[in-house]
Amino acid sequence: MISDATTRDEVLSEIRATQEQITKLDQYVALLDEWQKGLSLIGPGTIDQVWQRHILDSAQLRQHIDPSAGLIIDIGSGAGFPGLVLAILYGDQLKYPMKLVESDGRKCRFLETVIAETGAKAMVVNERLEHLELMWPYMILARAVASLDKLLVWTERQQHPGLTCLFMKGKKANEELTALKNYPKIKVTSTPSITHPDGVILCLKGFRLTQTVRQTPRSHKKPKAKPNMGKMSATQRRDKPQKTNESSRYDKK
Repeated sequence: MISDATTRDEVLSEIRATQEQITKLDQYVALLDEWQKGLSLIGPGTIDQVWQRHILDSAQLRQHIDPSAGLIIDIGSGAGFPGLVLAILYGDQLKYPMKLVESDGRKCRFLETVIAETGAKAMVVNERLEHLELMWPYMILARAVASLDKLLVWTERQQHPGLTCLFMKGKKANEELTALKNYPKIKVTSTPSITHPDGVILCLKGFRLTQTVRQTPRSHKKPKAKPNMGKMSATQRRDKPQKTNESSRYDKK
């Protein structure tokens, strides 16, 4: 268990951050401190422990993630934990930009500011989770967003057999797991958090296609017909309508 008194340098050593990652994380924390004064992004009692309580807490998810496997969505992203921290640490290892889903426009502006400042491989989606279009994600992340039963309902539109969910939970995790009685196919494993004695990381797999997902194709765009770039045949030339002076007059307008 990592102590609450763990310093910035100890956290950076623990996560084996490179100099480039350190620079970006420092920029992130500086912006968080600046925006926290006018916008409650994290608990006021945790700002002095931001490196242990938020940066390291987010970074510990890396042991459960393959960044090259597919799209990762961080739901209820808020101040960017854990998604934005992971985007900074993974960089170009991510197959797709980390999607940070947040319904609060003010928090979205903060996230966009951090992304612009750090160059993190991430993008912000200003939308309520339950209204989110189907994205076929490889993984969904959630930290301090809602109870497990609500998360399962809100993410229903995104569920498919290849999905893994990583939900960071507190001391009520075992109580919340009773919600899985309505999802008999889902398998869950629990890993203790390294930053809090009551914290756990729930890894959920075994999702089934919902009716909504079954009816939604992976691509919403219809393929365009390939234009004929060859020469016209004799029949096509013969059948091609001839322009009249009247039509030419209108064509010039």
